[in-house]
Amino acid sequence: MHFYKLDPYQRRELLKEKGIKLVKIEPEKLARLNQLSENVIGEIDLPLGVVQDVVVNNKSYLVPMAVEEPSVVAAANHGAKVFAKNGGSHVVSKREGIYGQIVLKVDQAFSLEKLAKDFPYYVSLANKEFASLVNHGGGVKEITGEIKGDLVYLKVLVDPAQAMGANKTNSILEFLSNKLVRLPHVREKMFAILSNYPSQFATVKVELTVASVGGMQVAKKIALLSKIGYQDPYRAVTNNKGIMNGVDSILIATGNDYRSVEAACGVFASKSGKYRSLSKWEVVDDKLIGSLTLPLALGVVGGSINSRSDIQQAYSILGEQVSSELLASLIVTVGLANNFAALHAISTKGIQAGHMKLQARNLVANLDASSVEKSKVLKEIIKLKHYSQAQAQEILEKVRKQEEDK
Repeated sequence: MHFYKLDPYQRRELLKEKGIKLVKIEPEKLARLNQLSENVIGEIDLPLGVVQDVVVNNKSYLVPMAVEEPSVVAAANHGAKVFAKNGGSHVVSKREGIYGQIVLKVDQAFSLEKLAKDFPYYVSLANKEFASLVNHGGGVKEITGEIKGDLVYLKVLVDPAQAMGANKTNSILEFLSNKLVRLPHVREKMFAILSNYPSQFATVKVELTVASVGGMQVAKKIALLSKIGYQDPYRAVTNNKGIMNGVDSILIATGNDYRSVEAACGVFASKSGKYRSLSKWEVVDDKLIGSLTLPLALGVVGGSINSRSDIQQAYSILGEQVSSELLASLIVTVGLANNFAALHAISTKGIQAGHMKLQARNLVANLDASSVEKSKVLKEIIKLKHYSQAQAQEILEKVRKQEEDK
């Protein structure tokens, strides 16, 4: 029998027979996970942390982050705290929809101009077929097209309402393409599928007093680092990675497709023809002004969001009636907060010091020791600034010897 046709328990047994060590998992949980994915044999846990006091458009929120790297959560909290002291962020979130593509192969007699006159008809036809989406505030908004040789490229803009909308958009595209392929002079359908090209944007802006970031010298260095990130792709990609640390962590916590957002952000960072930093920082008078625009095609309903208790926990943290626009506003703000924290660290004490202190926690967590012993080891590691598992074990042995000598 094919592996995918086995139940998850049979798959686990096969892997165990090959000498693979699997973590124990409750049968009920394994059965539930098997409904969410393919070839399921277990799960990967991620810590769920919280960013406190994320002030967006004059309202404060708690924001969940699912990530295994403590410095990401610490940086987000640091940045959000500085933002909050300065009145928080101001965000504009525009959710126009998702682009889908239908590409048709045609003969020389095909007229795109003639087809374009019928675009409103096809919009109406699709919205009638997918009335449930229209009833939720979404639907097909427009169809545009261009012809290149013997290929016609149709671009369909779909408003997915409050859902991510990938499956619904693909269904709409299949429906429309099946109608269009029957037209005279259309030879065949090449494909009909959504595009992850940027189409839904959130823009955040913060104005920080120079004093709140450590003085004019620090502010100017942050602005210079930002300028370098705009000019140098080596700096830009690392800068953007820091932004995505915060973005991806929230997307994962809220059950969104972080892969599509990552892809869209990569394209957006290259929109000028050169890969650049997504954020911008500049000093104006006595203010450090930061801004960031991100393409954020996301949702708060649909997919596995409603069926996963761990994801619903994250929405409970966010508060009642979280819209996709609000979620995008929170995500872009935290992305800029992570970016600020990284640039601020580079401009002051250096980024590695904070990273290593937090890394020490991971070293200590791996020790076979009591919570009291771990606490003592952690303090000593940070004091000595020697960050290795061997060092942690050596300090633990010294701690235990000291206790024996008492």
